[in-house]
Amino acid sequence: MKNAVLNLKRALMTGVSYMLPFIVGAGMLIALGTVLSQFGLKTGPMLDLGYGLFGFIPHIVGAYVAFGIADRPGIAPGFAGGYVAAQIGAGFLGGILAGFIAGYLVNLLKKVPVHEYIYALKPMLLIPLLGIAFTALAMSILGQPIAWLQTTLNVWLTGVSGSSAVLLGAVIGAMMAFDMGGPLGKIALTFVVGAYSQGIYGPNAAAFPGIMTAPVSVALAAMLFPKKFNTVERKNAPATLVTGLFGISEGAIPYAMANPFRTIPAFMAGAAVGGGMMMALDLETKMFSGLVALPFTDRWLLFSLSILVGVAVSIALLYLLKKEPTPEEEDEISDILDIME
Repeated sequence: MKNAVLNLKRALMTGVSYMLPFIVGAGMLIALGTVLSQFGLKTGPMLDLGYGLFGFIPHIVGAYVAFGIADRPGIAPGFAGGYVAAQIGAGFLGGILAGFIAGYLVNLLKKVPVHEYIYALKPMLLIPLLGIAFTALAMSILGQPIAWLQTTLNVWLTGVSGSSAVLLGAVIGAMMAFDMGGPLGKIALTFVVGAYSQGIYGPNAAAFPGIMTAPVSVALAAMLFPKKFNTVERKNAPATLVTGLFGISEGAIPYAMANPFRTIPAFMAGAAVGGGMMMALDLETKMFSGLVALPFTDRWLLFSLSILVGVAVSIALLYLLKKEPTPEEEDEISDILDIME
């Protein structure tokens, strides 16, 4: 049972990882097209391409979730299942379901014995044909509840306000800060992308503190309170700060590994405050990747303030929670960080 759950999670992470370049590229096209159009430039083709790529998100995630389960033979059935998901309105969530169906179906088809005369046709003809047909059929039936769920979720997200919006933003921020690009963060990202693909950009704004708070706060804390950090942590702080400002949170992982019970709660609290502020202030962004988003974000001062407040909360908690390392601890932590360099 445990292995089955791990395999499901691994397949989902594979699909999300392969999908991200499409999301980032499409988001950049939409944001740049929107900004440039305000200067009188004709950006219709750029916007059409960006929104068109988002229309393929169910196809892409379906293909690569299936790839994570069944390797290359799963790609075509997964893509086809994603197509059906898009057609019936099941969206991003339907694409994930299509990927799981296609992947396990293809693995099953691989095990079906065939006559030696047609064995050579099995990988190139039979598996793609049957995989596509059965995945599409299954999605046309099983995808209907997902389509209803997607519609319900979109209606709720469109109308969310007040304390519900703040709570949603706080949860997104905290989840993404918890493991800094790990499985829990990708679950939150899955929700954010699902909303984004439906033209709802508030959750994407709430994700920014979740991504940036941990690396930026711990790097600044190492500069402001150097006695609470060992030599290697202080040395790595500038690089962690720069990468964090550009939306790369993994730089904070070594600090979290060295002292998880004192750093991760601080990261999560700051990210939750920042994410909650984003939603409370009704901020949105179509962009990704840290500071790059600011010039293309409406009300960028409030957007920046939300991130800064989250960072400040984390820095304050790091100061309160983190203890000065003893000589023995400093040696041990330095060994860990040296290995990760």
